[in-house]
Amino acid sequence: MESIVLIGFMGAGKTTISKELATTLNARVVDMDDVLVERIGQPISDYFEEHGEASFREHETNLLKEALNEESVIATGGGVILQKENQQVLSDKLVVYLKADANVLVKRIREDKVNVRPLAIKNDDGDLKRLFFSREKLYEKLAKITVDTSEKLPKDIVSEIIQQVEVAS
Repeated sequence: MESIVLIGFMGAGKTTISKELATTLNARVVDMDDVLVERIGQPISDYFEEHGEASFREHETNLLKEALNEESVIATGGGVILQKENQQVLSDKLVVYLKADANVLVKRIREDKVNVRPLAIKNDDGDLKRLFFSREKLYEKLAKITVDTSEKLPKDIVSEIIQQVEVAS
């Protein structure tokens, strides 16, 4: 099995879908945000504040390259696609874009009290939507497969990914 890399904006379902997809495929899951929090020894929002986004993105790129060395389902952070180096690394990989409507994303982000995202703290809903739209073309460009997660159950999203992966192979 080739690694499956899930990309998409905050709230698109990368963490949830990566776990369910990995279980279904009997594969290892790498949630990049979880691994990074463990490695940097603090919440991402605190790291951003203390060391800046550039330093965080460097850790993120190193982990992405490392994770791709093993067959796994990889849940990336929403901003992983911003780095040119990551775009190059992902260009020939099996990348699945979990897409959702901007309003759905903002609603999910605001309702999620477990994953407090640094960019959601300092931005209002309009800013979050603008951020999403500024990244959308990059997500689309890097994706081999796109699945809309707006109004679907995780099990249905996983089934759709598996079907599309089989077609793409």
